[in-house]
Amino acid sequence: MSPKEKTRRAGAVLTLSALLAGVVWAAEPWESKPPGEWTQEEALKVLTDSPWGKQVNFLQQTGRLLAVFQDGLRERKAVYREGPNLPRRVFEERPDRIEPELVEAEYGVRWSSAAVIQQALARLKEISSVLAEAQAPPPELSPEHYIITARVVKPPVQSGIESLDRLWMTDEEGRPYRDRPPQVSDIFAGLNPKELGERAELKTSNKARWKPERVLRHGIGLGEGISFYFPRQQAGEPTLPPGTKWVEFVFRGPRGNELKVKFKPEEMRVGSRPDY
Repeated sequence: MSPKEKTRRAGAVLTLSALLAGVVWAAEPWESKPPGEWTQEEALKVLTDSPWGKQVNFLQQTGRLLAVFQDGLRERKAVYREGPNLPRRVFEERPDRIEPELVEAEYGVRWSSAAVIQQALARLKEISSVLAEAQAPPPELSPEHYIITARVVKPPVQSGIESLDRLWMTDEEGRPYRDRPPQVSDIFAGLNPKELGERAELKTSNKARWKPERVLRHGIGLGEGISFYFPRQQAGEPTLPPGTKWVEFVFRGPRGNELKVKFKPEEMRVGSRPDY
């Protein structure tokens, strides 16, 4: 073998080794480590960015309507109507269009009955009890139920960019002002457990729809969560039979907004074992 061929082969071996190292490095924590060895970041990933836990951005209606004016390449907006039964505002020029006012929130939804989720919560508690409580662990588990826990990660607020697009106006004394920022509660606010249960359901790829048998509010402040308990069986049949491709948690907010988070049972496995 010539020196040139030896160099080429050595380079190929090094490249393959680097690729294999990358594969090992990129392995998910639930696949590559026992729970007792997870770092804080890895435990949080299981809870918030995994087949069992998702964090989703969600646009909520405020109840106000906005008048939109085209200003060159930019758009300027002002409140057109504060509510459906309130008078509309009259402007000197005609708006280019009217649209509902939206604000962005972030919600976390996870499959709390999964063993891997309970392991992540336990590991996080070992590292920091404060961080663990902020993840809103359900106060009780039930072997007869799938438990879906939802929590507010970021309350609905107007973005900084959106506030800059608000139209400057003048009051009766000629002083400039902008409309007040929207005041919006999260989609769970003010609802009791019965009302929460009426607005929640699980939908499956098999066209089944299931309601929770009970709902618990738990925690306070940043650690507040809502856990929905869905039966594992209905009339002796499994709620999620083999072959179920996806399961979607749906919650209808008071203004008609729908929070939807989809889970795939075939991905909710630790090794070869289903875990949900």
